[in-house]
Amino acid sequence: MKRLLKYLALSFVGLIALTIISFYILLSKSLPDLPKLNQPTSSLAISNVTVINPIDSTIVSHQTVLIENGRIISVDDTGSNTLAESVTNIDGNGKFLIPGFWDMHSHLRHQYEPYLSMPLFIANGVFNIRDMGTDVSNQQNNQWRRQILAGELMGPRVMGQVSAIIGRLRSKADADAIIADLDYKKNEFIKITNAPLRDPFFRLLEQARKKGITLAGHKPRSVKALDAVNAGMKSMEHARYFLFESFPGAPEFRERYQAYYSGQDTGGAIYTTEARRAMIDKHDPAMFYELVNAMVENETWFCPTHITRRFDAYVDNDAFRNDLRLKYINKFEQFKWNLDAGGMIDRDPTELGRKTYMDFYKKGLELTGKAHQAGLAILTGTDANDSYCFPGFSIHDELEELVKAGLSPMDALVTATVNPAIYFEVLADYGSIETGKIADMILLDTNPLYDISNTSKINAVIFNGVLYSRSDLDKWLSFVEDNAASWSIALKVMWEG
Repeated sequence: MKRLLKYLALSFVGLIALTIISFYILLSKSLPDLPKLNQPTSSLAISNVTVINPIDSTIVSHQTVLIENGRIISVDDTGSNTLAESVTNIDGNGKFLIPGFWDMHSHLRHQYEPYLSMPLFIANGVFNIRDMGTDVSNQQNNQWRRQILAGELMGPRVMGQVSAIIGRLRSKADADAIIADLDYKKNEFIKITNAPLRDPFFRLLEQARKKGITLAGHKPRSVKALDAVNAGMKSMEHARYFLFESFPGAPEFRERYQAYYSGQDTGGAIYTTEARRAMIDKHDPAMFYELVNAMVENETWFCPTHITRRFDAYVDNDAFRNDLRLKYINKFEQFKWNLDAGGMIDRDPTELGRKTYMDFYKKGLELTGKAHQAGLAILTGTDANDSYCFPGFSIHDELEELVKAGLSPMDALVTATVNPAIYFEVLADYGSIETGKIADMILLDTNPLYDISNTSKINAVIFNGVLYSRSDLDKWLSFVEDNAASWSIALKVMWEG
């Protein structure tokens, strides 16, 4: 018996030792080489193509777009016969050219994004992002930005990044300290979450405005959205806030969160099926339009991220949970996504609970459509790298959601091209296919104005004036797929990310 116990003990120790050794072998394994980027040609043309320009809602066929040194030199109907022999010509006959996309609510989660997420953005025509929060330092983000601009790294330009994420904010003194300590740079902003208390939040907004610092993100749950808009919040994320703010129980809902985030007993759960049901069934159009009209008047931007609520609604659907694009998501992230999905179901797995999540999602779409009709400026954002928000691919998902909400395909394109350039005050360089602008374009096989899902039927992209064919993009996708399947990279993400 003693011999058996000794054998079992030694076997157990050996198994642990083998596991530890295997773990460190995988963790220390070298990363693969990043694929080489295509080199820019001196001159590039896309001839005989149909140009769709959301900036002025035009659709012009038989156009030739000439590019030199990364910028558009001309857009006209001269045709390929007039091009010099030194010009690399792409035949655009039967194809459609649109401006490159922006994802205005994205997340670069960890330092291994160049091997995982970044190529997915470019392969899907997303060339610029606003990073709404990450575990990566601003120093790393800035390094990536420089490498991308220099053509040394394949990834989207990080046009906006968080300088501070505000969680619990309990006093005006804390708000003053945040602003005083902030090393603020151009195109950085303060990201607001659910938790700041009312008075400190408005103090933060006041002090930030004095220094020209932008606040964007969640509407704090204890704060009336109308007050936040009137106080100067630049953009508000997630369509759920229209429901939170537009039903008779909204003041009580906010007060309960004020008590909760103050550390007081609120008497149980707040954001319940009963509360969501009331937001849907007792929706007050007058309250809704008061908020929307204030956002229009104050030029507050709205980034609805509908695919996040689609996750809530469809998380118990097998087809949704087995999306083929999971092959591009590393194993550790998949594990976290599954935990999140299970937790969402567990919040209320009853028939009423699941129906309420579906109705909440659909009501958000309806309200976005009405807000658009009222003149509210919308930004396409996807929450990329959040659960079941596939980086790059999700831009096409969100455009489909916006069309479901009632936007025309052309108006949906505006939210992902023109509006972000206006938001960042860079319309002189981005957002449309016009002479003098940076050559960021997507060549499509079919017309996205007939069916917005056609934005995913990409023949080629032109990023910074450099052409990437369908073959190039497929190589990038295969590169990410291989990395996503790697246990070594998954362990690196878990251990160091």
